[in-house]
Amino acid sequence: MKGFTKSGIEMKYYAMNLLMILSVFTFISCKQDKRNAEQINKVNLLEIQSIKVVSAGGELGFSSSTVINKDSIHYSHTMAANEANNMEYSKKLKPEDWKNLVDKIDVKMFGAAKEGHSVQPVDGIDTKITITTTAGDVSKMNAHNDPEWRKIQDRMDQYSGEYK
Repeated sequence: MKGFTKSGIEMKYYAMNLLMILSVFTFISCKQDKRNAEQINKVNLLEIQSIKVVSAGGELGFSSSTVINKDSIHYSHTMAANEANNMEYSKKLKPEDWKNLVDKIDVKMFGAAKEGHSVQPVDGIDTKITITTTAGDVSKMNAHNDPEWRKIQDRMDQYSGEYK
């Protein structure tokens, strides 16, 4: 009887230790899985912080810059040959305009756009679009043949005109 009781007690301690070890491993792995899921969600949910379109070139020394973020739009337009037409403004942006703009942008598709060649050497105007996200900047120059690039440029031009 003595041997039976001792091995029974040993078995209970062994089983309890095994359960505690398994519980610790389960707790650690669940915590690690949660961290991995959070990291994956951060990568998949790039937040656009601003969009910038800069154009420059031409015989008259043209340049323009439009920067839109969630709060405001900043626009400047200069022409070296005729400084009287230079203009610059900053205005508060309507929250619905910002949401409408960023909801229609596919950053991955934009990043895959094929850039065009510079046309400045033949008195053309080069245009560069830069999207700043929580993961960094994505920029493309003269990708006029890409629908995503063109869509962004058209929307930015539209807002530049509306907020004048």
